Amino acid sequence: MPVIPVFVVTGFLDAGKTTLLNKLLNNRGLRDAQMLVLQFESGEEEFSSRYRNCHVINFPKRLLEQHTKQIPEEIYNYLLKNPVDDIWVEWNGVTPFAQLQALFLHPSLNRLCQIEKVIHMANAGNLENLLGKTGGALPEQIANCDFAIVRGARSQKDYYRIRKIMRNINPGVKLLGIGQTQKIYSEVYRKKKRPVNTFCMVILLFIILYLLAAPLLELSQAPMNTVINVFLGIMLQAVPFLLIGVLISSLIQVFISKDAIERKFPQKLGWGMLAAILGGFCLPVCDCASIPIFRSLVRKGVPLAAAVTFMTATPVINPVVMLSTYYAFNGNLQIVAARIGLGIIASVLTGLWFAIRPSGARVLPSGFDGIMCSCGCYEGAENITTFGGKLSLFIRHSQAEFFNVGKYLMIGAFVASVLQTTITKAIYLQNSADFAVSLLVMMLMAFSLSLCSSSDAIIARSFASRFPLEAVMGFLVFGPMLDIKNVIMLSSGFSKRFIARLLAVTFTMCFLVVFLLARLVIGG
Repeated sequence: MPVIPVFVVTGFLDAGKTTLLNKLLNNRGLRDAQMLVLQFESGEEEFSSRYRNCHVINFPKRLLEQHTKQIPEEIYNYLLKNPVDDIWVEWNGVTPFAQLQALFLHPSLNRLCQIEKVIHMANAGNLENLLGKTGGALPEQIANCDFAIVRGARSQKDYYRIRKIMRNINPGVKLLGIGQTQKIYSEVYRKKKRPVNTFCMVILLFIILYLLAAPLLELSQAPMNTVINVFLGIMLQAVPFLLIGVLISSLIQVFISKDAIERKFPQKLGWGMLAAILGGFCLPVCDCASIPIFRSLVRKGVPLAAAVTFMTATPVINPVVMLSTYYAFNGNLQIVAARIGLGIIASVLTGLWFAIRPSGARVLPSGFDGIMCSCGCYEGAENITTFGGKLSLFIRHSQAEFFNVGKYLMIGAFVASVLQTTITKAIYLQNSADFAVSLLVMMLMAFSLSLCSSSDAIIARSFASRFPLEAVMGFLVFGPMLDIKNVIMLSSGFSKRFIARLLAVTFTMCFLVVFLLARLVIGG
């Protein structure tokens, strides 16, 4: 049985939601389609089905607040008896959007229907005023819409002003005018790009481009084969750890409530950082896995200082990294201890910086942390009470997050493979100079090469013959914390200002810590 698509219209009272439904669903071209219209709000205008192909069910706000379980049961009973092509929802403007998603993730509806598109109706005349007075429900609805329809814009300047406001909440959201009927239909029925399809298309495109360009690359003697080999090496190393990170991240997202984390996680700065360090010791994951977990921790309300400490410390101090460093440096425990010690100090100082000097800039891109993703997952997972429902959400969330972060990993890995092939050749032609310069070069190399933290010690060992060992420590400490691929992966879930600040602070702390302490610790 095919899944019934659900199209949701959100917006504040009198935004024009019923007007839009009357306009879209009474189109002559849809007269043969059977529609179910669910109204959670009643305004002055009533919905009327011109071709009698739309059945309307009204749910008063009182029922939504006090008897939520009755709603999915009533929808389910109707769907069992009546074949329906589309479901359209007019959602209440002051009710959190997560509540609607919880209704459609109810076990009785989860396999029958799925939210396909969310359309937000906005009145240009009062949008700014409403955003300042109506709490979080309205911006949450804007943040989760696929596209928005604006009416009441008096001029082009007015339209651009509204577009700026809405894109500040939902970056890149497409805006249409109420009169652009055909474009609205196109957006409503245009299939969403599934992450797995995009992922496969990128791989296919890459293969086709390579086959087409192969003769030219061979003539130009470009080291493309080397780049591809390095690229595949990075991906083979990173993908298993990315999968582990995504699974842990999804477990936190779905099975651990925000309230539980706020109750259990130490709120005092010192204990929070200690918990972050201990967590890093216990998780045998590389830097690719720590970023999805970091994002989940921030979303769940873990203090930013502790979350930053966890993200930067974990790829440096976990058991796999210890063993690989021990093996690469011929069993030299001093090097292993130095890497762990310097990594912890630099991570704690980086976290402390964010505690002492919190930024007014948003950490997450919209301030409403992507409540709904392409899989239909959302932050209101606490509303799902059955194990089956949570397991279904866990699988969908894991799939979506893996392919979402994975495409950024592919881009980062390709850039890193090009740099590995070109920069390493150039750097071997140079001699080491002053310690500070050598340390700077090593840290920049670590950032550019984007090696997996579970195996970067092997490469670092090869640099030890050309650079001071203390400078190589900068490579071993900073590289796992942040590199090109990590920055690109972070851009999938954090604001650009936060990423730039995180990069600058981490780089500075690592440089100062290694510069001041490395020689004393290593004794070289």
